[in-house]
Amino acid sequence: MRLVVGTNFDDKLIDELKKYPVRYIFGSKTKTLTGHGRASFVLPQVDDERLKEHIQIAHDAGIKFLYTMNTATLNGKEYSQKFLESLKKEIDNLVNLGVDGFIVAMPFLVHFIKNEYPDLEISISSFSRVYNIREFEEYVNMGADTIILHEDDNRNFSLLNSLSKYRNKVDIELILNNSCLWGCPYRRTHDIISSVTSQSDSEVNVWFEYPILFCATDVRNDLANIIRMRWIRPEDLRHYEELGIDRFKIASRNKKTDWIVRAVKAYSQGRYEGNLLDIVSYPQGRAVPAVMKKINGPNDYDVLTQVYVDNTKFPPNWLSYFKYNSCETRSCEECRYCDIIAEKVITVQGKPLSEISLPKIKPPIELIPRFSKDASNEGSKDH
Repeated sequence: MRLVVGTNFDDKLIDELKKYPVRYIFGSKTKTLTGHGRASFVLPQVDDERLKEHIQIAHDAGIKFLYTMNTATLNGKEYSQKFLESLKKEIDNLVNLGVDGFIVAMPFLVHFIKNEYPDLEISISSFSRVYNIREFEEYVNMGADTIILHEDDNRNFSLLNSLSKYRNKVDIELILNNSCLWGCPYRRTHDIISSVTSQSDSEVNVWFEYPILFCATDVRNDLANIIRMRWIRPEDLRHYEELGIDRFKIASRNKKTDWIVRAVKAYSQGRYEGNLLDIVSYPQGRAVPAVMKKINGPNDYDVLTQVYVDNTKFPPNWLSYFKYNSCETRSCEECRYCDIIAEKVITVQGKPLSEISLPKIKPPIELIPRFSKDASNEGSKDH
């Protein structure tokens, strides 16, 4: 097992991570030239000095550092010679600070970095949304060292089997604990908002990413969506290791040290006895209810704070179902397998799902302007 863990730039985190099979940490400065995969307002403040110090501590612990340059868009700045010159200076500086490689999402950045530093490790971000074997092959041919698959691939065992033949050419990395909706229609928008709001020259001045509100609405309206999410339980890692996949990412850049260590320990040990949501990102139930309180919004999402997914109650071979059934070609409404699992493992305030009846709601899109930093104070006064 090789774990790749998002860092919160707490040096004490590295003292804990070196107890486990953590081979890489990843992160970035808060706002950057290119932008990256997390909105800047959810990350710690990191400058060159702090980055260099943290990288050195990681190296002393035998852990490599990958720098996230995984923006989904450069907003057309690739056409600017001035930008390209700034980009080269940025990469040169980061290499001098000690980064061991980059995580990128855009083919342009793969080629740009490889041209300048052919021996640096390049990981293809999940923001590239590699979803089929042809897309995978394209990145292999570009010279990628690692490809982080789209979260939706995690239960596509037909695809994972097909990709296993490339293990001698490239590392395959799976994300363990994201709570993105299966087949999320908001993902592309969310990727772009995260990217744009983390760019140093961005004029988008907000404090919350509104696609999470849409996502939380879908979860609130159908709690079985939690089971449809493509997280991987610690107990189920064996299914992937049997395919020869042993490199796993823990998403945690915006988490506290205790939270990160709990997740790393659980996946390292291959078991977790408790609420699965304690080691899964789950902004739907953590961020959205708090955001609604901040702006005096509706309390419809409070129920998401009361959801318990008992990780000990999953049937031992529940994941095997996905080895013989294609979610890509079958409707969830027709299949209903995840609904059955949800009935077994999910409770709300101690009550089984069969006793929970919630009226359907729509995302309150009229609230979106209130997520602007320029409007938040005024919005709070008015409401």
